[in-house]
Amino acid sequence: MTENPFTQADLEQMKGLGITEDKARRQLAILAKGPRWADLVRPCTPGDGIVKLDPEDEKRFISRWQGGADDGRLSTFVPASGAATRMFAFLQRIRNEVDKVTLDRTAEIFGRTSDDYREFRVFVKSLEEFAFFEPLAEAMGGAGISLQEKLQLGVYNDILDFLLEPRGLNYTSLPKGLIPFHRYADHYRTAMEEHLVESVRTVKNQKKELCRVHFTVAPENQAEMEAHGREAAAKYSEHLGVEYEISFSIQSPATNTLAVDLKNRPFRQSDGRLLFRPGGHGALLQNLNQLKGDIVLIKNIDNVVTDERRDLVVFHQRILTGMLLEVQDDIYKYLTLLSSGSFHANDLQEVLDFVVQRLNPSVGEHLGTWGEKEKVAGIFRLLNRPLRVCGMVVNKGEPGGGPFWVKDASGRLSLQVVEQAEIDRNSPEQVAILEASTHFSPVQIVCGLRDFQGQPFDLNRFADPEAVFVSRKTEEGKELKALELPGLWNGGMAHWNTIFVEVPEETFNPVKTINDLLRPGHRSGPQRH
Repeated sequence: MTENPFTQADLEQMKGLGITEDKARRQLAILAKGPRWADLVRPCTPGDGIVKLDPEDEKRFISRWQGGADDGRLSTFVPASGAATRMFAFLQRIRNEVDKVTLDRTAEIFGRTSDDYREFRVFVKSLEEFAFFEPLAEAMGGAGISLQEKLQLGVYNDILDFLLEPRGLNYTSLPKGLIPFHRYADHYRTAMEEHLVESVRTVKNQKKELCRVHFTVAPENQAEMEAHGREAAAKYSEHLGVEYEISFSIQSPATNTLAVDLKNRPFRQSDGRLLFRPGGHGALLQNLNQLKGDIVLIKNIDNVVTDERRDLVVFHQRILTGMLLEVQDDIYKYLTLLSSGSFHANDLQEVLDFVVQRLNPSVGEHLGTWGEKEKVAGIFRLLNRPLRVCGMVVNKGEPGGGPFWVKDASGRLSLQVVEQAEIDRNSPEQVAILEASTHFSPVQIVCGLRDFQGQPFDLNRFADPEAVFVSRKTEEGKELKALELPGLWNGGMAHWNTIFVEVPEETFNPVKTINDLLRPGHRSGPQRH
């Protein structure tokens, strides 16, 4: 008989989190077996998995977007639980390692060719250009310290302390959504505020003058994020003449995952309790599922731009939305036809042609030899699932998942966003396909979450539970293996109908480090060339 890995105390701990013993056992099995690598067939390219639109298409899709906005079907979903720690990581390393923080002393310790020194030099030379310059000066001034004097002296200890630590702005402990991103003539805006402003031009219910915006937040920052969001919504509601229906959710503890030691035994903390860790951004599938939205636009919290550069971003968000609405209308029409039972052979061929031309050309080969009854059932199942239209940009070295044709266990091909962690780097063939990739996913996704009868899909039914990430971590000085759930736009959407569309790189403006805020997309005023 197999030894039970869990004690009664373990089961009580799981119950408190909302995690069943069966789920914990499945996680143990996955951790012991290791991740299942994606089976890449080829990268998606324009004309082969990635759609390139012409002006006539764009014009038509803008009109379809307008219809969806007029009907009040649109909302946004913004994953905003990420901390800003990484944005300020190089500054924190310098503050920890350098006694008297000057440029020369930093160069002496880190080396003039080091990334940290080069980033730090850019930071201090450009400090007055950041949107948080005024809040930083005010915080230091409240303690009787002049920011300008410290800049002139070229000694940056106090500046870093007041920027990073609790005695000042404490930015390393805040979520990205609360960091001032953009400076305007008479105010600055946080990343959260920019999403509220952008939503007015992408998802506003034109009849009710209403914007529905949802943010996922970390439990430790929930109160701050909600307070800031509601205050900002009230401000921009008056300024922009719109009402906001703003909502928040946290990652459920029931989506936490079990950690194991290097012998694949449940990892136990010093008090003997099991260690459950947050399940990664794939856990947000539950938040999206519970939202029960209709047409939902997803963008990460840090991918925003200033007013001066918003037109291009909004234009392409509308195009992606309009394309989804057009394809979804056709899907609904064909599902209604198939469910009626009143159709002819030429009708069935029309539906199959639509699937091959608009969704997945490999389907024709798969269904071609089936009988009519099997074919109808197969096409119905294929069409009756969530739909996503994903923007893809040309890859110029940014990190992130990419679009690929992927083969599943049955040999069927599908369009998938694949992270590098899902690829077997010991396979020369798979690495060659990865390196041939031309595009990557900036997480600009429009989702159709309801079926042809208007009911919300249960999104869990369309995820691949084995598309997980396994990573090495440490806890209390001991190594462990951690499990991340299928990524929200990777394995979490593995069995959705998927369309990839090329969008300009200017629509993608992430902020991974603080100096990214010096890029053109985050600056107000005339474009710099």
